[in-house]
Amino acid sequence: MKYYLIVLIRNALKIFFVFPIQKNRVIFNAYNGKQFGCNPKYIYEYLEDYSDKLDLIWTFEDIEKFYFDAPVRKVKYKSLKYIYYVLTASIVIENSESWSIIPKRSGQTVINTWHGGGSYKKVGTSRKDGNSFNAKNVRDKNSRVDLYLSSSQAFSTQTLRESFDYRGEIMEKGMPRNDILVSGNESLAKKVKLNLNIADKKVVLIAPTFRNVTDFALESFNFDSLLETLEEKMKGSWVILYRSHYYETSKVNDSRIIDVSNYPDMQELLLASDVLITDFSSCMWDFSLSFKPVFLLSSNIEEYQEKEREFYTDPYSWPYSLALTFDQLIQNISDFDEDEYVKRLVSHHEDLASCESGNATNSIGKYILRKTIREGIHE
Repeated sequence: MKYYLIVLIRNALKIFFVFPIQKNRVIFNAYNGKQFGCNPKYIYEYLEDYSDKLDLIWTFEDIEKFYFDAPVRKVKYKSLKYIYYVLTASIVIENSESWSIIPKRSGQTVINTWHGGGSYKKVGTSRKDGNSFNAKNVRDKNSRVDLYLSSSQAFSTQTLRESFDYRGEIMEKGMPRNDILVSGNESLAKKVKLNLNIADKKVVLIAPTFRNVTDFALESFNFDSLLETLEEKMKGSWVILYRSHYYETSKVNDSRIIDVSNYPDMQELLLASDVLITDFSSCMWDFSLSFKPVFLLSSNIEEYQEKEREFYTDPYSWPYSLALTFDQLIQNISDFDEDEYVKRLVSHHEDLASCESGNATNSIGKYILRKTIREGIHE
């Protein structure tokens, strides 16, 4: 949409300013209405205990897919009702770029939790495919954010300050969705495995990132070889889970794989897994907080950087072994040295100045309560 048209619609929508902001109203949006998940979910669950005092609202593309036990409104994403609730909420929580036509009201607090940790793939104005309009759009959207949550100081600097040209407040306490990975939650991990009927299994999760042009090349996998190698190297009986990116349709058609693409919470899958295989998904950062093995596979890394996304740092400098072929992946698993891997992870977390505290949900939850119903509450 042309920028002048965005501005025109945005000004027209200011008619909603006649409705007062409701101080106790909080609206949540995850992946532009596609999910009840990521950081907004964990913030919501914290605030759910105060649902008798807060007006909690979720927006979805398909409101019939989602059910709540607690009193919560559901509104269709991009509907007039959605616009009304966004413009009368005192707190707006989202994990991706906001809908550009929505104006920002004085007296509102817009919190962007983002949806990726660490600092790996370039975004915003740093992207290779960016142009002057995209850069202007990125700066415009981020100028309306009051608070960003950050997983690391590297993210704060490289992504927020440089790529987003963001000048607002940053809460460097980590990502709420990662609290369960930092602190560990064995009972929840067992519950997830029971739900998937794999209670007695070790789990390898395959979770590629979103790609516009290039492919992850899942067809190159020899799943029997993968299972045999894991059983030989890390013992136990193993099962393969596959999770496609939320913007993609699952491509799995193999009886040896459990497709968990529709499982509602990626973090629970990470918690229940023992090994992660990905290409460049930021879930590698999340999983690294548990100090479990991450293996990278990308047969077309140069093409990916040329046609899709570049990186802030050289992927070969990351602590995760990077394979260009499936055979090399198998070799990397066979050669895995846990002690050396943990040392590299510790160094990596220090280099990025990790902010993951295991207390991120509590920190942002108290911040929101201070803004809404409990002004005297301390951090």
